[in-house]
Amino acid sequence: MKPFITTMSRFILLLFLISCTQPLWAQRIQRSTVYSPQIKDSFLLQVRLPKGYKPGIAYHHIYVPDGSLKMGNYILGKDSSWRADVPENCIIISIAHTGNWHGQRQRDFLPSDAGGYSDKNFGHARHFYLFLKNTLMPSVRRQYGASKSTAFIGHSFSGLFCLYTLFQEDKLFDRHFAISPSVWANNRELLKIEKLHAVKSKQLSGEVSLLAGGLEVFNKVLSSTREFYDTTLARKYLGYKVTFGTINNANHYSIIKPGVDRALASFKN
Repeated sequence: MKPFITTMSRFILLLFLISCTQPLWAQRIQRSTVYSPQIKDSFLLQVRLPKGYKPGIAYHHIYVPDGSLKMGNYILGKDSSWRADVPENCIIISIAHTGNWHGQRQRDFLPSDAGGYSDKNFGHARHFYLFLKNTLMPSVRRQYGASKSTAFIGHSFSGLFCLYTLFQEDKLFDRHFAISPSVWANNRELLKIEKLHAVKSKQLSGEVSLLAGGLEVFNKVLSSTREFYDTTLARKYLGYKVTFGTINNANHYSIIKPGVDRALASFKN
């Protein structure tokens, strides 16, 4: 019995030492798999807690799609040389596709509500919105409590989805950070959705920060984002605040870091 106890003690000690040598980000990120009945698919959920996290205290809840891609990896801080400065009053809720994320992003982030093209694997932003509203966000609130505020940071297709949420019946987010949003996608479907909304309502609650790279000319991001900004600003929607900025030398990918940094800086006390 004694050799077994000694071996077990050594094993427990080894596990303890391994846990101590893990990077801080690994100790502060909780991972789980969440199934969406709306989409009939599963997602990897990674929740980054602040260093001094205390249950019962309200934090800003920041939702970040593309959790396994460049933006998600930067915000989660998995690499010491590629790590965002996340304020300690924020909880990051990162959602990652598993499998063919190229196709899944087109399925989940591109809208078709105004009659645009859709098929089984394309144009179902509505389903992803309902997944957030009815499945994921209630679960996050149960686990981590009520939030100070909610925000969404998206880039490219997920930046498009970020803006799409503005025109849904329930406002899931207080602040919307759309970095190089693909407003042009699916034959400019978002602009058609906005036009239909303007006919029905003079209200558009939400705070929106738009950012595009000065080099994003041929991919249509700069022009379509500017058009969204000009159009919604001219509507004079009640409850709507919007800003638009550009970074002159940035392209569709180099804009991610400064875009995320600007968004996170707005949460600092």
